[in-house]
Amino acid sequence: MKTSVVLVTHNRPKFLRLALRSLTLQSVPPDEVIIVDDASRTPVIDDIKDVINECRLQGIRVKVFRTRNEIGLGAARSLGAKSASGKYILFIDDDVIASKQLIEAYINTFERNKCDIVAGPCYPRYLGVATHELPKWWDERVLGSLVAVRNDLIYLSRKTRNPADYVFGCNFAIDKHVLRVLKGFKPWLGRIKDMLLSGEEWDFVTRAVGKGFQVCFSRNAIVYHLIPLSKITIGRIKRMSAGMSRTRCVLAYERVFHVSLSKYLIRCSIAALKDVVETILYMLVSDKPRTMKKVYDLVLHLGIVLLCRDTIYRLRGI
Repeated sequence: MKTSVVLVTHNRPKFLRLALRSLTLQSVPPDEVIIVDDASRTPVIDDIKDVINECRLQGIRVKVFRTRNEIGLGAARSLGAKSASGKYILFIDDDVIASKQLIEAYINTFERNKCDIVAGPCYPRYLGVATHELPKWWDERVLGSLVAVRNDLIYLSRKTRNPADYVFGCNFAIDKHVLRVLKGFKPWLGRIKDMLLSGEEWDFVTRAVGKGFQVCFSRNAIVYHLIPLSKITIGRIKRMSAGMSRTRCVLAYERVFHVSLSKYLIRCSIAALKDVVETILYMLVSDKPRTMKKVYDLVLHLGIVLLCRDTIYRLRGI
């Protein structure tokens, strides 16, 4: 068996239906789809039986797992990946639509380039609103990473040394041997009680690069991320920055950033001062998207400094 798709879902059966249906339309269908229902209010399988039947009629094996309690995205992805039979394991979110060449593009990239991990582009598909009706401060070219879109721009900019910066969790794939070496995703990266930790794919890819695994980018392995207007609000951006602050606190505590925690906090304090200056400059030139990005960075760096001790103590107590 060559390809398995792991798809984690939580309380979004309508989106999940669209994601599954897009997998039935592939030029090269996956051999297997593994759905992990992370403690949805009602079992999602009750709402998608017809689409599962469509998959099976096309020869696609479907497995469904349901957790009793919400375990978070990292643990749920590991659960699905461990039961995968395919050599190549693809991860997509339940709110994406796969392009028709997604599976084919991944297989070609793995086999031609001898890669261990492959990332693909995530483009936005806005729901219930035209592009010109989006908030005036929104620009996906600047702020897209906040809703997991336009990672192709991060890849093409070549400004990042870490491939994990352009590997988005809604669209990437790994060779199964990488999973065995790294022993899966960090189980605590995801929702834990009221803490929304994230970055499970960032941490996974960073560890993989540290082990010498090769990361590639396939520009043809495209998914379209469904973005409702509720995701593009200042309040949500604040919540996201707090969640990312907590995540980076714990990753720094584990030395993923390869610096001591105290040095990292000093570095973030200096970065916050720099953000203040840059925010003022962008405000003066009326560059709203970049002003919002700098505000996000400022809140993120301040959050790392202010929330770090609290986050580590709370995580210890879980």
